[in-house]
Amino acid sequence: AAAVALLAGGLVWAFVRTRVQRRAVARIVTTLGEAPPAGTLESALGEALGDAELQIAYWLPTSRGYVDANGQPVAEPVATAGRGVTTLVRDDRRVALVSHATGLPDIATEMGPAFRLALENERLQAEGLAQLAELRASRTRIVETGDAERRRLERDLHDGAQQRLLAVSYDIR
Repeated sequence: AAAVALLAGGLVWAFVRTRVQRRAVARIVTTLGEAPPAGTLESALGEALGDAELQIAYWLPTSRGYVDANGQPVAEPVATAGRGVTTLVRDDRRVALVSHATGLPDIATEMGPAFRLALENERLQAEGLAQLAELRASRTRIVETGDAERRRLERDLHDGAQQRLLAVSYDIR
């Protein structure tokens, strides 16, 4: 009788836990009316699912790599002991990878359309930030190359012109 009671209690606990997690994810959707700051979705989903180490890596098809919500490159999450990785797909294309605790329900099925849209919006935000960082780095490289070339020309002009002027002054003397 005790075993049956424990089994029933475990089933009820699993059902209640799943419902609580679904409600937490649904609460996230209500806060997505405006574009949240970068990284908010990851922390909100981690809090809702009770996984403080949850990580979302957004796929950028142009650079063929993953970035975090701030557009910084990250390594592709891999499944390890106690951690699983779920691929999130929208319209038959990869949007992101979510690294989460293995005891959680299937994240891909728990998310509704509003959450998927928010995820896509944050991915686009991350892609824009990554392109901005790449543009800044390119601009820095261009300025550094221009400065190096200017210094080289100054040296060439200084050395060549100075030698010619000295040669002319010796010839005049």
